[in-house]
Amino acid sequence: MAGRRHSNPEQGGGRSQKPKHVRGFARGHGMHHRPGGGAPKSFGSGRLRDNHEHRERSYRRFDDEKLADLPAEQRQATLRARLESGDDANIFGAPIQGPRARGTVVEVRKGHFLTELREAPEMPPGTTPLPEYLHTVLRGTLEQFDRGLASLVASGDEVEVVVPPVHGDETYEAVLTRVFPRTSEFRRLHPSGRSIQTIAANVQQVLVVASAAEPLFRPGFVDRLHVCALSCDLPIALVLNKTDLGVPEDVEEMLAVYAKLGLPIVRTSAETGAGLDGLRKLVSGKRSVFCGHSGVGKSSLLAALEPDFDGYITVGEVSTYTSKGTHTTTHARLYHVDDGELIDAPGVREFTPADTDRKNLWAWFPEIAGRRAGCNFSDCTHTVEKGCAILAAVEAGEIHSRRHESYVRMYQTLPV
Repeated sequence: MAGRRHSNPEQGGGRSQKPKHVRGFARGHGMHHRPGGGAPKSFGSGRLRDNHEHRERSYRRFDDEKLADLPAEQRQATLRARLESGDDANIFGAPIQGPRARGTVVEVRKGHFLTELREAPEMPPGTTPLPEYLHTVLRGTLEQFDRGLASLVASGDEVEVVVPPVHGDETYEAVLTRVFPRTSEFRRLHPSGRSIQTIAANVQQVLVVASAAEPLFRPGFVDRLHVCALSCDLPIALVLNKTDLGVPEDVEEMLAVYAKLGLPIVRTSAETGAGLDGLRKLVSGKRSVFCGHSGVGKSSLLAALEPDFDGYITVGEVSTYTSKGTHTTTHARLYHVDDGELIDAPGVREFTPADTDRKNLWAWFPEIAGRRAGCNFSDCTHTVEKGCAILAAVEAGEIHSRRHESYVRMYQTLPV
């Protein structure tokens, strides 16, 4: 037929094409997403590590190799000079004019974020009063740099912005000029497996919120957050919510395991108010991040701790079909609670630690780290090997089977 090509080259047609849908291939990094059970390959994290084992952010423009070769301090100074002086104005636009101010990132949204100013800058006479939270965007220069991260800023970041004055009904739109170094960060491997996502910055502790029931208690998720927090050098505590529904025996068993590991446990009920005083004492004077599955009651606990938030914190229901929570928090948001701060992270169902790999995972399981010297092989993975001291301890009941199951699942999904 004229105008039609055959898939067989012997018939004069073009080369055959691969099928559009390949069995076993999909996005994500879960074991059910990859053929052959392989883990994702290593990826660029936007970080460099110097000889002193110090971490630094690495900003490099896609077409600027010279900047990457400079020493760290000189590279950062060169970048700041470009942002502030507008040396690349002919390419990226003129420098933004307006007073500068320092603030804290409250919430990151798609394409922009909200900034709470520490001190309002002095605005020119006749301009519109500044709002409580400033809508902030990236300027064109920053967007030209390969950061290797899922987002340049996260809730809790300290930033410097330029605030161009506006008049009348115009809306303020601040422009980011600088992100100050972080004292700490709580982060995970992005679900795409291609970058790192910082959930909260400059935090002092991680609070894993789980429910005794509705939805069910999932120790595997607690274990993942535990490894992630420890690898980020952050203390962690477990908040068991919905205790008014009763605590099943298998949950009590896992709570005893976590207590032996030194994990602080606070039992609460947002419905009855039980345990709220203990939770308030735990978060007092610190910046904490609430992290847990959807439906476990993070937003309910936050509203119970600070009744003034009740008007704009949405509380969701648990699906009767899946027994899982529904998303109510879609972006990590920073709240002021008494003399402390809480970052309410969105409910996530997929959490892979970003600061460890298969070779080092054992270090974040105390019960495994204390016994691995007894294995027959120095490179034992503690998953299937004969003569593995860890497997023997699991068989003898010295290591809880659920903890070892969490280790194996994390091992299979981590980069090599």
